[in-house]
Amino acid sequence: MTWPTRLGVPAALIAIAVTLLAPRPSRAAVPGVMDAKMNLAFVLLPEAKLPKGEAIVRAFATYAVKGQSLRYRPEKQAKWKNKDEEVLVLEADGGQALVAFTPKPIPNGEAEEAVRYSISALGGKWKLPPHKAHLVVTLHSRGDAMTRLSLLTSIVAAISDASSAVGIYWGNAGATHDPKFFCDIAKARTALSRLVLWIGVSIAREGGRYNLLSYGMNQFELPDLLLVAPPAKSDGAIPFMLDLLGMVVESGKPLPEGDTVGRTAKEKLAVHYVPSPVDRKAKVWRVEMK
Repeated sequence: MTWPTRLGVPAALIAIAVTLLAPRPSRAAVPGVMDAKMNLAFVLLPEAKLPKGEAIVRAFATYAVKGQSLRYRPEKQAKWKNKDEEVLVLEADGGQALVAFTPKPIPNGEAEEAVRYSISALGGKWKLPPHKAHLVVTLHSRGDAMTRLSLLTSIVAAISDASSAVGIYWGNAGATHDPKFFCDIAKARTALSRLVLWIGVSIAREGGRYNLLSYGMNQFELPDLLLVAPPAKSDGAIPFMLDLLGMVVESGKPLPEGDTVGRTAKEKLAVHYVPSPVDRKAKVWRVEMK
């Protein structure tokens, strides 16, 4: 089958990803991801200050997809305050988002290390500034995975605006994004455009070819993708990868072994399932560009 480019991610926002890909080391281990059904993100702050709930709700209108709602009620906040922590409670689409404030950076350089797996940082064009504190944003809401992730994206983008965030660490992708990139993508509002925020990508050069491995597809209960690209095709590898991932996310099921995909009606690239290069117990689907 053929899957044409149609994710709708603004071309300028992935310009750094469609130039010649620089070689990167292989990832030593699978990201320390959380439960696939737990919707979680970290907002990295330039100062140890919890943003105001009213400011988050105002900013939410810039990113909300039709039908999404967010409400802050001051009277519901008192029970979440004590001497050790401070938590904002936001009502979201009949569910609840919690914004927990931690007045210190994410430890062990984890957020800094995760920058390399964000498409916003390919080519080394963005580095995470120092952060003094962070917010842990969790969402408990109804709907399928794409609906919940899209809602969390709108909320996190709003929090980023309200707090002048310096980075956004998407937990299940193991990737830290440039907040400007994150918010620009979020403004597109379409779920498939936002897919670029929900995954991480590791790039390694092996035997004259580039191996691109996705992270985070467990959020949809789908396998990650290993895309192999020759140097001559590397300028189109990231967009093609996003198209392939978007295809299976939209269908809700993995492609069968031996099925074919392509960028044109005539191209037939076989799908094979192989052990993940970072976890031999896990299976990924492998596609090799010609």
